[in-house]
Amino acid sequence: MRFRFVSSTLLSCCFFLIGSAHAQTGSRPSWGAIATLQGWYGYAYDQPTRDAAENAARARCERAAGRAGACIVRAYFDRACGALATGNYGEWGTAIAPTAEAAGKGAAAQCESHLPTEPCKVVVRVCSR
Repeated sequence: MRFRFVSSTLLSCCFFLIGSAHAQTGSRPSWGAIATLQGWYGYAYDQPTRDAAENAARARCERAAGRAGACIVRAYFDRACGALATGNYGEWGTAIAPTAEAAGKGAAAQCESHLPTEPCKVVVRVCSR
């Protein structure tokens, strides 16, 4: 009987510690997204769902562009960073990475793979927790 009490107590402690670690690491979803329309962009971060992040990014893009229903989500991410780079003739690239700097480098590299005449510029870097 004493063994059952000790083992159930240890098991309870383990579940408590796992649950606490889970809560402390920010395991809840934290979504972000980037949406674009030729020359315009919008982004969102720290949203509870992918849909919420995409809707917020589209809404921000459409407000900036002054055109409802025109922006397209180009990237989405959960607890990561996203970036958008653009070229001088409409080229663009997006990337997702653990850091904003890495995402920016990846977006610029993807954009430049479309052979722009000038180097692509990172126009937005955004991270979700």
